Amino acid sequence: MFNTPHLLDQLVSLTGIRDLELLEASLLKTLNGFIHPTGLSLYKVSSRGEVRSEVIFGSEKCQVLREGFDVSPELLQAFQQHHAADSSTLQLALADGFLNVMTVMDTRSATTYLVIRSKVALLDSDSRVIDGMLQIYRNFCQLLQESQTDSLTGLANRKTFDECFSRVYELQPMENDHPVAVDLRKSQSPTSYWIAMIDIDHFKSVNDRFGHLYGDEVLILLAHLLKNALRNDDLVFRFGGEEFVLMIRCHDREEAAGLLERLRKSVETQNIPQVGQVTISIGATEMIRNTFAGTLLDYADKALYFSKQNGRNRLTFFEDMERDGLATREMPPSENLDFF
Repeated sequence: MFNTPHLLDQLVSLTGIRDLELLEASLLKTLNGFIHPTGLSLYKVSSRGEVRSEVIFGSEKCQVLREGFDVSPELLQAFQQHHAADSSTLQLALADGFLNVMTVMDTRSATTYLVIRSKVALLDSDSRVIDGMLQIYRNFCQLLQESQTDSLTGLANRKTFDECFSRVYELQPMENDHPVAVDLRKSQSPTSYWIAMIDIDHFKSVNDRFGHLYGDEVLILLAHLLKNALRNDDLVFRFGGEEFVLMIRCHDREEAAGLLERLRKSVETQNIPQVGQVTISIGATEMIRNTFAGTLLDYADKALYFSKQNGRNRLTFFEDMERDGLATREMPPSENLDFF
């Protein structure tokens, strides 16, 4: 039996969150407090049937896994049956209890499933309340995504960058520290994030020659290329105009350069109807934990400006400019200074 006042308190808490990952964790925590399942998790499954991520609730905490996790054959089969049945809920009887699969979110690219394991079958009243909570969650997610998304390209906006930077900041080693494994995916190898600024070369001339509608088409195409070129853990933002910012997760400088060069070349080879070929210039820098977001963006912007001033359609790292005496790094603030 659900405790209505407590349920309302939980819903108030749920809709007060402005971070999608925290929202998922809050949803699982709320559901766990009412149905007391033996297992509770969220799975994001691509349109091709690939399981991209797993969020597991346990001991009042959520564990987020994006690689290196196993999905049981029975669960994969349940996802397929659920999809084939075109129903919002699927309940299967197992040897040790019941498995319930419910659709949380469904988009063209992926479906998010809620998986509930329980010793006994869910009551109809329980299922109705869960369905209602999921609908509230969907509606709120949509509002949250709209506030964090650029309306033209569908990419995250500048406001979202500031919020994402705060989270990724905590994953980075301090400058001069030895690299450590601080990855959400529990990788055992060192990793870091790199910030890259991208600008479309001669974009003003595209608008002047062909009109803003064609300019918008170029922006939409570039956004599509960026999303397809990046991995699940990489982040891409539109800062306005023809400027984009990437936050990419790489093990070292060589991997970051390889990813950004492949992206630059993929744009260069595109033939856009009416417009023809466009190119991009890129400036990048490593994300260091004792450096402000604004300072890192300034480093990437200086590297981008160097690319633009030296032929365009090229990638420049701020670290190379620093090595060659073309730029200087600001002194890091005191370790006792709180950034956030």
